[in-house]
Amino acid sequence: MVIINRQIATPVEPGHSRGYGSSTVMMLSILVICVLAVPASAINFNTPESTVAEIMADPEYYDGTITIGTIAIVGTLTNISCDVRISEGEQSIAVDTRDRSMFEGFEEGDTVKMIGIFYYKRSRGSVFDPECVIHWPIADSETVSIPELMENPQAYSGRKITVIGNLTDVRESGMGYRMNVEDGGRYLDIKFYGRTLLEAGTEITATGIFIGETLYADTVAKREALPFGITIPGFSGLLATGMLAFAFVVVASRTTSRR
Repeated sequence: MVIINRQIATPVEPGHSRGYGSSTVMMLSILVICVLAVPASAINFNTPESTVAEIMADPEYYDGTITIGTIAIVGTLTNISCDVRISEGEQSIAVDTRDRSMFEGFEEGDTVKMIGIFYYKRSRGSVFDPECVIHWPIADSETVSIPELMENPQAYSGRKITVIGNLTDVRESGMGYRMNVEDGGRYLDIKFYGRTLLEAGTEITATGIFIGETLYADTVAKREALPFGITIPGFSGLLATGMLAFAFVVVASRTTSRR
């Protein structure tokens, strides 16, 4: 006890700081993780892609139980009707298919990007546990009506789309927002991990990747209207007014020249 008391009472030398206790370090670490971590329900579609060959060349490095956590694999879907695999040439990795719904809308031979965790198992074979599957490369978004989307969600699964509708509900959820958008009596769930001041009752346009009947939006904005009630999504009123003014000047100049 004497030794411990002396250690506690020992003054700190100039230029040095007293070390933190293990409990303090742990609390600081948890705080940093909470601040920096992506929300658990968010999907990072920008996760860098690795190939099947890269992973198979060094499986221990990509093992989610030891080093890397979430990764993305780009490859071809094979054996999709039974035990799904993601392949590259002669090499392939087994895919956990407990949730087969995420493969609806995909076909044998589709090139995809899977985001999830790779588990390296020496004896029983490695397996990739996917969080989502995306058609790859991601094509430019197409505008789809919400009734059409809800009628045939499999056709748009894993694709980038744009929807337009009335924002009926918006609420904070974790580090983002959950939104409900209505069009033609059908509703769409949207997850958005940005910041917004949009309120219920606003006509909006949202673009993102459609996964499991939810739109993971990267942009959500108010739907701007042109003069005279003409509406074009993503079109600013100021730009529209300028274009109309320019068109009026052109027409007027041509009329004058003919005279």
